[in-house]
Amino acid sequence: MHRPPRWLERLRRRVLGPVFDRLGYDLVPAVPDWSHRPLSPRETDALIAAAAARLDADLASSGLSLPGGAAPAVSAFWELIGRAPVAQKRGGNGFNGALQLYVLMRALQPAAVVESGVFRGLTTWITRQACPEAEIRCFDPDLSGLRYRDPGARYAAADWSGADLSRLPAAGTVCFFDDHISQARRVLEARERGFHRLIFDDDAAAHRLHAHGGPAFPTIAMLRDPAAEPVRWLRNGREFVYRPDDPEARAARDAIALAHPFDDLHAATGYSPARITFVRLAAALPGAEGEA
Repeated sequence: MHRPPRWLERLRRRVLGPVFDRLGYDLVPAVPDWSHRPLSPRETDALIAAAAARLDADLASSGLSLPGGAAPAVSAFWELIGRAPVAQKRGGNGFNGALQLYVLMRALQPAAVVESGVFRGLTTWITRQACPEAEIRCFDPDLSGLRYRDPGARYAAADWSGADLSRLPAAGTVCFFDDHISQARRVLEARERGFHRLIFDDDAAAHRLHAHGGPAFPTIAMLRDPAAEPVRWLRNGREFVYRPDDPEARAARDAIALAHPFDDLHAATGYSPARITFVRLAAALPGAEGEA
């Protein structure tokens, strides 16, 4: 587990913390949420069982399953996450989001993964643990924050939409989007390339979008909402608006065959809620890039 030295923790509490408090800021240790965990077998087993039950229900609703159910995968993840090479406190995925991604990748078993939005590299590492043999293509305009670089992955400091991915098998590829770009746009880009299995992070409903930093919109939840009136919200003094009748939104909505938001797992694990959604698109366009 990642833990700050005792002398540094004392300095934070006695000196730095009060100074930052007077300035209106909170100074907290940059340790991942999974460094806090139950140690007794009874509570550990209860957490794993509760998370597995919710994940089994989500997999079934997505038309997916795992041999033996989700419990073995959750148990494996519980032992695995403490060895994660990336310890992030803010931004990126915490325990719940990483667990959902791990279980989804285990169930999907892709031959190739396209990851748009890499941040520090935790989700790339999670994907590699779940799919050791998969080809992984990582895209992010800024790779300077990487703390884990997968030796078998290919990285590009660019948006994925400009890459030639025609060599990847359409049916065997999964796209994971955590990039704060319109999820309607990502749906259409994936469909154009023949990819139909997608995972989205930060899929916030319209009434919660104001609380998200740099949100991608429309989200999958907004696309699936039958409301026809414009959605407006205020964030950092700036007003935003989403119009459901936007042509891109309509096209993306029509392309989605299934969209299932996973349970946020907070009630099961006590960790910060996750917002992972699995999307399956309708049949790929004839002649699309990557089509088998």
